[in-house]
Amino acid sequence: MKLLWMTRVSDLRHIGILRSFSTAARRQAINKIVASAQEAIKDMKSSTTLLVGGFGFSGVPDTLINALRDRKDLKDFTVVSNNAGMPGVGLGQLLESKQISKMIASYVGENKTFERMYISGELCLELTPQGTMAEKCAAGAAGVPAFYTPAAYGTIVQTGDLPLKHNSDGSVAVMSKPKETRIFNNKEYVMEESIMGDYAFVRVHKADRLGNCQFRKAQNNFNEAMGKNAAFTIVEADQIVEVGEIAPEDIHIPGIYVKKVIQAREKKGIEKLTFDKEGNEESPVSESHKRRLRIIKRAAKELKDGMYVNLGIGIPLATPAYLEPGVEVILQSENGILGMGRHPKPGEEDPDLINPGKETVTLNRGASLFGSHESFGMIRSGRINLTMLGGLQVSKYGGIFSGFMD
Repeated sequence: MKLLWMTRVSDLRHIGILRSFSTAARRQAINKIVASAQEAIKDMKSSTTLLVGGFGFSGVPDTLINALRDRKDLKDFTVVSNNAGMPGVGLGQLLESKQISKMIASYVGENKTFERMYISGELCLELTPQGTMAEKCAAGAAGVPAFYTPAAYGTIVQTGDLPLKHNSDGSVAVMSKPKETRIFNNKEYVMEESIMGDYAFVRVHKADRLGNCQFRKAQNNFNEAMGKNAAFTIVEADQIVEVGEIAPEDIHIPGIYVKKVIQAREKKGIEKLTFDKEGNEESPVSESHKRRLRIIKRAAKELKDGMYVNLGIGIPLATPAYLEPGVEVILQSENGILGMGRHPKPGEEDPDLINPGKETVTLNRGASLFGSHESFGMIRSGRINLTMLGGLQVSKYGGIFSGFMD
């Protein structure tokens, strides 16, 4: 028989028991901060799935990437990231060191090392639409194993005609598999399996010893969804602060998702430093410039007052400078900006404020910031009135050719 003894708090205080409880609580305080990136990754395993946040150079966890680069014994990673870095920069280093065996990515066109490794059979590539990849991470974070999306229906991503890996002679070794489709409300959808990461590297603005994290400006991008997804998330923070310094409503990744926190050591970079041009007018010094300007001005006429607009890289990003008088539109950027403004003037540039083309931008009054998974949710749900994209070639019937390695 068990006996339950009860006594007064005053009696406990008298014999010092409450004091011992308090002291024990202080000794056992949760502290996820470790001294270095090397310490944070010491227990990582090879042949696992690693999620790496960032968009362009914004929010890229370079301190952790560099630490992994120096651990040549860790290899054969499947890496999930929006882009694959650049030669000698970010994930480009892990490609060069042959520590990555497979990439699940959306935008890889600016890394020649990546292209060479893919064509020569040194790397497996699973090309995934950007919004789908963001949702695969967000769904996995919520414990949802799969979902349906209209993105990629009828394309080689859905039909299984996408080369995943090549032989050394450039011939195709492995093709993708067709994806299941369903019809809901008379619309075709593709079933996508969620991503479940083993590890995640993310960069945040502030973090505390409990693992609570806050982003700055458009630093969120893929970091939030990936940081919440992995079984073991390691955060590098621009600033490590005391518990309570981040207001509860400003915490973007609660500490429950985070295992380790380190101080970021690498300086933030800007991929394409772009300043505002006085007068907005391009000087048409050549026939090609004249044609470009004509296209831009014509495209600007498609933007109507009150529209929410998503603009792709290239010519589309130049159209807001040529809006009709009195027309106000709200620009949305896929990396998590609603209310994107002009390019900055010298001295206004911010590495955490970039557009889809990785160029520096500003925010208009009334702007809001969020993660890429929410950004593409706005697009997928039809909240965006107009999306304007660039293409290598476009037919008079609207067919688009943007180029593909064959």
